[in-house]
Amino acid sequence: MTVRIVAGTSDPDAARALLGLLGQLPGAEPAPAVHDSTALLDLLARAAETGVEDLPEVVVVHETIGPMPALDLVRDIALRFPAVGVILLTPDPGPAVLAAAMNSGARGVVGLPLSYDELGARVDAAATWAAGVRRHLGPQRAALPAVAGGTVVAVAGAKGGVGTTVTAVHLALAAHASGRSTALVDLDLQGGDIASYLDVQFRRSVADLADIADVSSRVLHDAMYVHESGPALLLAPADGERGEDVTDRAARLVLAALRQRYEVVVVDCGTQMTSANAAAVEVADTAVLVTTPDVVAVRAAKRMVRMWDRLQIRKPQDTTTVVNRHTRATEIQPTLVGRITGTRIAASVVPAAFRELQPVIDAGRLHDLDARSTVKAGIWSLAGELGLVTGAALPAVRGKKSRRGGGDRGQVTLETLGMTPIILITLILVWQAVLTGYTFTLAGNAADEAARAAAVSSDPQSAGADAASSDLPGAWSGDAHTDAHRNGDGTVEATVTLKVPVLFPGTIDFPFHVHGHAKTVNERPTP
Repeated sequence: MTVRIVAGTSDPDAARALLGLLGQLPGAEPAPAVHDSTALLDLLARAAETGVEDLPEVVVVHETIGPMPALDLVRDIALRFPAVGVILLTPDPGPAVLAAAMNSGARGVVGLPLSYDELGARVDAAATWAAGVRRHLGPQRAALPAVAGGTVVAVAGAKGGVGTTVTAVHLALAAHASGRSTALVDLDLQGGDIASYLDVQFRRSVADLADIADVSSRVLHDAMYVHESGPALLLAPADGERGEDVTDRAARLVLAALRQRYEVVVVDCGTQMTSANAAAVEVADTAVLVTTPDVVAVRAAKRMVRMWDRLQIRKPQDTTTVVNRHTRATEIQPTLVGRITGTRIAASVVPAAFRELQPVIDAGRLHDLDARSTVKAGIWSLAGELGLVTGAALPAVRGKKSRRGGGDRGQVTLETLGMTPIILITLILVWQAVLTGYTFTLAGNAADEAARAAAVSSDPQSAGADAASSDLPGAWSGDAHTDAHRNGDGTVEATVTLKVPVLFPGTIDFPFHVHGHAKTVNERPTP
């Protein structure tokens, strides 16, 4: 059996030594080493998109890999790709490390420096376990998704006041309205406002889960509040200083537990990067960056994207930027924002309509926003673009515009009417050019026919004219002129002149003629 192996280590010397030993194992097929946790997870996710059979059987993780801690990476791989056996390389393979690795989902621990026999035994055991899991999955479950469980969407803001929380709340409401179980997590740990926007008073928060090593369904149930609008809420702590208790490890554990219970998990990451919401952005399937079309916000969005890239949290091309408070009159349009930030720009934009939001925000009833609201239509359309809405929930708000958007629609109508004559004239000119080119083709073919007919006839002019006109369409044959004659050098020469027809006859005379010329050997004996 061929065992495909992927090694993850940030140490080039350790990578060379590991790949050298793996290459000596019978049946082993090691891939080039991956140098960080993000690249390793991306590699496995791409392989899993086509099915479990394309995943490697064994993944070897070096303890020094970064930026994600090795044990967290082992746990993430075990949760997302259960048909892959994970081996941890560590210089201290003691009982404590072994127990922690087994609890994280590793199938073996190998001590450093490497030993051929120990490495071979661990790889063989992990590969056998992976093969058994894949047989258990069976053909009907061969298509393993890139993420086992729900979809995590991280929503971050370029700066304060750009509409991050409003966007996160309505993404969650849209996902729930389409029939999917949804959780809304507030990881803006020092200034979270989801409770205020939804008029919730609840004493539990995400900080209560910070010190729990095993976040079970019962623990989640005690810490979460099921809102009247449908989504389950995991709120930020009421006391901002308690946000420091939520570490990146705690955030990963909580999100992994939520992913296993809910189909959609929307995380409000706020506008300041802490270790917790940085971990959320890193593990999320989709990262949404909210900005407004002004210079300050766009510069802040660019700084945020660059910071994520420097910290190896998220690549710019893997980030979706959505423009809030968009108007057609602003100088900064979404395409420009995309070029500045280097991210993918969402096709859906959220229009500037604060008057629609003000009553529900002041009342703390953001979920009661009118279905005819253009803001709601924009965010729910974004939810459909992100794959959070199955389509049934969109018609309720799609296409409904307020009077505020009437000016834009009128401008579009006037622009369309103004462009119509230009488009028609351009099409007419293009078609006339096509007719001219076709006339060149007909003239050359008719000249060939005329020359061949004149070469065997006693009356070359008459025979050539008949042959040329018989092969021409009606629009060209009426004005065709043929000149065929024999030369003294034993050849026959024919020239056909055609007038280029006009697309609309009678409206204008197109004074352009095309000449076709042909010459052939005289085949009739000289008298």
